[in-house]
Amino acid sequence: MVLLKLTREGATPLHKQITDQIRSLIDQGSLPVGTVLPPTRRFAEQLGVNRTTVYRAYEELWSLGYVEGRPGSYSRVRGRSPLAATRPSTEGGLIAWDARVSAGGADARRMFLGFSPEGTGRVKEAIDFSHLDMDHRFIPAEPFRRCVNAVLRREGTSLLCYGPRAGYQPLREYLARRLQVHGIHVSADEIFISNGSQHGLDLLVRILAGPGKAVAVEAPTYAMMIPLLRLHGVEIIPIRMKQDGMDLDGLEETLTQRDVGFIYTMPNFQNPTGVSTTQEHRERLLALCEQYRVPVVEDGFEEEMKYFGKVSLPIKSMDTHGVVIYLGTFSKILMPGLRVGWVAADRACIDHLVAVRRFADLSPTVVLHAAVAEFCEQGLYDLHVRRLHRMYRKRMHVALSAMREHLPRDLATWTEPSGGYLIWVELARCALPASRAYDRIANSGVVVSPGPYYFVEPPARPCFRLSIATVDESRIEEGIARLGRAIREISAA
Repeated sequence: MVLLKLTREGATPLHKQITDQIRSLIDQGSLPVGTVLPPTRRFAEQLGVNRTTVYRAYEELWSLGYVEGRPGSYSRVRGRSPLAATRPSTEGGLIAWDARVSAGGADARRMFLGFSPEGTGRVKEAIDFSHLDMDHRFIPAEPFRRCVNAVLRREGTSLLCYGPRAGYQPLREYLARRLQVHGIHVSADEIFISNGSQHGLDLLVRILAGPGKAVAVEAPTYAMMIPLLRLHGVEIIPIRMKQDGMDLDGLEETLTQRDVGFIYTMPNFQNPTGVSTTQEHRERLLALCEQYRVPVVEDGFEEEMKYFGKVSLPIKSMDTHGVVIYLGTFSKILMPGLRVGWVAADRACIDHLVAVRRFADLSPTVVLHAAVAEFCEQGLYDLHVRRLHRMYRKRMHVALSAMREHLPRDLATWTEPSGGYLIWVELARCALPASRAYDRIANSGVVVSPGPYYFVEPPARPCFRLSIATVDESRIEEGIARLGRAIREISAA
């Protein structure tokens, strides 16, 4: 006889009490392997419960592997492996994962452990200029929530199923119209919506480069681009950045000698330097790409952040032969957690991206695409952009004024961007090794993004990126004052 003690006063359902107590008896050996459990009807009468309650308990014991039985026969206790308990995270298992993973996976792990262009200060109340995230105080969470609710009410479960692999059609149509503001004329069929611009870059590397191929990038360049290319086994060809952008003479020399998968550039508010190229520079770069029939990936990650003077139109605006692939994103101006970006390119290129996505992540998150489209179509995006222009124009003005006041011109040079969030600083003199110079800055209560993260090879002299994305005006002023003192110490050490 199986003796159980049930209580009807607690929160635990009766069938769960039966399951747990029989499990305990089996684990303790009180019900050995082969023991026949009472029939459900008789056991229910014994316990004073409904037969269905016992049946549910037996079903759960079967699903957990504690009993076995066939239709028309009794349930018996079976021998089973014990359920695994939580292991300490420091306790190793049977698989030597470091030896098992692929070479690419191992390289990615090593790069991840050594990659930290953004960080936290070593001094309490450190002022952090390292982050290029959107300032969370400016994220329009409530209006966006209303847009999510609106599209779910209107379109229902269709947004929660697998969607078009190129992205939600109304959002693609909106983006095609929006890009006309920047002189780019493409159709919705020439737009692919990615899970952020990094996802778009990853897919482009897969279809245009890959192991053994080469990609030309600016030096310095977007920090995340370097490990991405290395992960895919792509050779990186750095092309020196000059005051007016990528060294096009150096690029042309490379194109005459090498088979380049594509060229990667950021003509507006380049990351990390903040430099914007001239119209003449853009025209010559496009002419080189057409002459050598090499695609150029134009990253317009801050295209919307033009708030000082005039900035030239994107290279894509002059693209009559389909050699320019334009990347855009909502991450740097709306909200980074959306992971919604886009690629505007020749239709054949878009078709390849759609095919690769089919085998990589099946389809995008359509409900977010629909909410973004709703947000934009209601005019909320334009209002948000205008608000950001006011805020960041003020921040950049304060930053550049503070640089002129607190940074000695004979010890440091810096860029003065016409928009965006970034300022690039290079030290003219440094009496310390570069690593110690960065330590000295961190110890002064200022966090910067060290220059080496943006180069394939270590830079010749200490340099770093400042971002005003998440720092308000009063902190900008104080942070740059601290930075000026640190630079004087570094130069005199």
